[in-house]
Amino acid sequence: NQANDDFFNGLLGGLSSSNPGPLSAAHAGFIAAGGCASCHAAHDSGPTGWVAAVFTASENTANCISCHTFGGPVRTAHNAVVTEGPNLGDVSCEMCHTEHKGALADIVEINDVQCASCHKDKFTSFSRGHPAFSDRFPYFRRTAIRFDHASHFAKHFADQRFTDRAPPTCAACHGASTDKRSLVRAGFEKTCAACHGNQMAQRELVLLRLPEFPEPGIDRESVLDACGPTPDEIEKLIERNEERLAAEEAEREEEEEEEEEEEEYESVSDEEKSIVGAYLLDVTADDPDAYTEPMQELILAMADGGVDLLAESVDERAGEAVSGGLLAGLNLEVVKRVACAWAANLEYESPAEASMGGWYGDTLELRYRPKGHADTVAKAWIEFGLGAAQTDDDSGERAVALRDSLIDAKEGVGASTKCHAVSQVDPGSDALVVEWRARHVERSRPHHLFLHDIHLRLLTARETNLVEADAGCRQCHVLDAGADFASGFADFDTMSYKSNFKVITKDTCVDCHSEGNVGESCQMCHDYHRAPSFQIMISGNEQ
Repeated sequence: NQANDDFFNGLLGGLSSSNPGPLSAAHAGFIAAGGCASCHAAHDSGPTGWVAAVFTASENTANCISCHTFGGPVRTAHNAVVTEGPNLGDVSCEMCHTEHKGALADIVEINDVQCASCHKDKFTSFSRGHPAFSDRFPYFRRTAIRFDHASHFAKHFADQRFTDRAPPTCAACHGASTDKRSLVRAGFEKTCAACHGNQMAQRELVLLRLPEFPEPGIDRESVLDACGPTPDEIEKLIERNEERLAAEEAEREEEEEEEEEEEEYESVSDEEKSIVGAYLLDVTADDPDAYTEPMQELILAMADGGVDLLAESVDERAGEAVSGGLLAGLNLEVVKRVACAWAANLEYESPAEASMGGWYGDTLELRYRPKGHADTVAKAWIEFGLGAAQTDDDSGERAVALRDSLIDAKEGVGASTKCHAVSQVDPGSDALVVEWRARHVERSRPHHLFLHDIHLRLLTARETNLVEADAGCRQCHVLDAGADFASGFADFDTMSYKSNFKVITKDTCVDCHSEGNVGESCQMCHDYHRAPSFQIMISGNEQ
């Protein structure tokens, strides 16, 4: 307080020990109400407390983190979770950041000496002594999108049929993100649709397939009530009536009751149940004794004019109400017509092809044709399959079979996993996720600070043709035509990956970042903190 300031100013002849200097502009505006006590607990404790504070170890990290937040533990080095290695102990904000250097001071900036004070490997500068890069740098983890650059450039884009679709430069597909660190991929419509736009519709979902029944089993009276007579049955009735009239006219005196001749039953189908249908009804796809009764009950329920039993089966298997998304757009009339044909042991003849996508019946199957890229129904079924394999222990093998059929890169619905990787949520985990979006650098390497934006401008990537192997982006990213790229997606392990590109070595960077050339400080390439942000308390509320 002012009295204490006056006392010490007089005692020390005007040299103030209570005012070490002005705060940086970034902090000065936040302490107006609380004054020095906002950060220094000893400030209001009087001369005795001040003297005691001089000889007592203290730090202000607790006050710092009342505003500053990070994407990891506050008190660990680099806000990282370290499970192996030496115990580095807690860190404090004052180890790197000190205040009272004036309004224009940059208290965020630290020097290489401060970094070297903690790191075991000491070196003079990046170009002199910095350890070599990892033998996988910077391709530590497989990409979320399965795009084989080598095969596209060497095979597909070299084909005269597709040369006009090849991107002229790397920047035609990749551009710097708003944070300038990552490269964002242009959308599907711009980069892939010209060649792959029609492929999604070719990978259909078979929801139900009429299997082979060893015996009829479906009550004909119930079918007639639900569907009425089939066209074949009506034609038979007309023929029989004409025969009866002809017989009565030729032999009026003879009265003979015409008995309906019962035909021997032969199933119209010799197929197995679909994998999806087998899972929904919780039966074995190739076991008629197991699937006949529940499948016939489902057909009769569908013929009666609804999808309620089918929707109930979906929701029951999922453990929640998801049928609205999985069966979106399923037309009740289509369901009824398909079921009525099957109930009469007939193939269903569709009046029109589902050329625009959606649900339709096709002889012995009820199918869904995706409408294009990012089809919501196809995506919902894939997510359903992943969840089933993870949570449904009672139908373990059937659940895994369902999942594998839906995410199969060659046959899966919508061709989604032909391009989108299916990955473990955590290393060794059984939980899987489809990587619907490309992964960005700041998520996978939070402490690396490489600004693609400035490098793209320096290397004039936008004007450099892809065939110029030593120019533009390809000065650093050199294609490795011999890499077994496909094998990296043979399983769900994100780390079993072989990049399309050769690793980038330290020497590549040293060409520019060396003494007398471009800067080479630690902070030029590395962030200390993980996801730094801040929150402000206003009238007791977090903002």
